[in-house]
Amino acid sequence: MSSRFVRIGLIGTGNMGRGHLRRLQEIPEARIVAVCDIVEERVRSVAEPLQVSAYTDGPQMIAEAEMDALYVCVPPDQHGDMEIQAARKGLHLFVEKPVNLYLDRALEVADAIRAAGVMTQSGYVFRYQAGALQLKRFLEDKPVGTASVVRWGGIPAAPWWRKYEESGGQLVEMTTHQVDLLRWVMGEVEAVSASYSFRRLLADQPDVTVPDTQTVLLHFRSGASATISTSCALGTAFRGEAEFVIRDARVIWKADGIRVEPEGAYALPPAPEETPGIDAAFVRAVASGNPVFLRSPYDDALRSVAVTLAANRSAEDGGRLVRMEELLGPLP
Repeated sequence: MSSRFVRIGLIGTGNMGRGHLRRLQEIPEARIVAVCDIVEERVRSVAEPLQVSAYTDGPQMIAEAEMDALYVCVPPDQHGDMEIQAARKGLHLFVEKPVNLYLDRALEVADAIRAAGVMTQSGYVFRYQAGALQLKRFLEDKPVGTASVVRWGGIPAAPWWRKYEESGGQLVEMTTHQVDLLRWVMGEVEAVSASYSFRRLLADQPDVTVPDTQTVLLHFRSGASATISTSCALGTAFRGEAEFVIRDARVIWKADGIRVEPEGAYALPPAPEETPGIDAAFVRAVASGNPVFLRSPYDDALRSVAVTLAANRSAEDGGRLVRMEELLGPLP
């Protein structure tokens, strides 16, 4: 880098992109230099208050703007070519989850990143939350038998989210956070089976083609299992929880911490010391040249996406068991 500041560009100024921009403005080492969106009015409304360059063409911005790092915050089906172009230019990458809707393209991006030697981060924020850190520390020396995850909510306003071929559905686009948490604390998934319902609860909304309910069974390499129930048919209501079965107790995870029932069955680790948020960690890694701050690099994030894509394949194939090696090859 030319200075102690990290020059950052961002592609995709929807809700997710604007959230990153707000947080980046609070990080002393971060300097936003360019933003891009295919909707000119939207990108100008973001760029003008920041007094930065506005683009409507991502590849053009990557080619022209003087940057050290790039955020890619586009819908799932739009990932791929821009990340490859950016990596080849030597830009460090923050790629929002899910990193791709097509695993072959994600693997191409991973190859380009590896060849370029750039640092990467994806948007799996649970890895930076106190509750997930405490959960990981607590389970490090304790085998998990099974886990149960529920994420029920509604449909976001973005038109692309409603289309199965553009978002991949709630499991791929939202509940990927819970899938990533399970992988982070329980290890790699070996096989997946799933059952979905389409237009059972949302038949009155003709523009919705995503599943309205999704139920998934994960088989872990360790021998553990987990079930995931997710639905976008709950309207403005929301329910989110995760529980883990260990010997003689269950562990209840929340964003701010964990509890064990029965109370007193196990001693809990102390609350984690304060750690940087996901954006601050990325900027710090780029500024220092040290990837130790990055808990969700691209090559790991694509494995979380692969689990959700395996579930989609299972549901489309009548619920058959899909082994991860079908998508990724033998796991290391």
